[in-house]
Amino acid sequence: QQYMDGLRAKIATRIMLDPPRQAIAKANRPSRGPDNAPIEMIEFSDFQCPFCRNAFSTVNQVLATYGDQIHFVYRHYPLPNHPRARPAAEASQCAAEQGKFWQFYDKLFGDQSRLSDEDFKQHATQLGLETAQFNACVDSHKYGAEIDIDIHAANEAGVSGTPAFFINGRMLSGAQPFEAFKRIIDEELVATK
Repeated sequence: QQYMDGLRAKIATRIMLDPPRQAIAKANRPSRGPDNAPIEMIEFSDFQCPFCRNAFSTVNQVLATYGDQIHFVYRHYPLPNHPRARPAAEASQCAAEQGKFWQFYDKLFGDQSRLSDEDFKQHATQLGLETAQFNACVDSHKYGAEIDIDIHAANEAGVSGTPAFFINGRMLSGAQPFEAFKRIIDEELVATK
């Protein structure tokens, strides 16, 4: 990328081909930012994944930098080798049911060693959720089918690991540095003008 940028700086070039894109549905999942923002960033992630934890701070940096220019959607892709990822995904949807997804998301990524059902219930209490409703939701696996929908959508899009991002449909795979996000977002912002 650095080599290509150097060549472009020396010679006036214009790329006419549109980068590969995929249509990824928001699926009524938790989101931040205006629906009509010029940039839509969808993340498939796993609450037990250490790489997703690394990407967590980068995502926050991206959202702080671009503000209302980004509509960020979180979708679940719990990996089979992370046994507490799926229960965490289901519990986060139970928190979303009471309007506290993002606070719960912060707690889960804030301490990945606290992913037991008891931890989820303690998080819910700390966040002021209606605990009987939350506990029943977690215990019944109410959102299991929705997690399956996200997994299927990720598989269809070619996701094989976490985190995986789609920025206006352009895939960015792995815990990439801020600069990788910035490059794609800036290109997309120029293209939308």
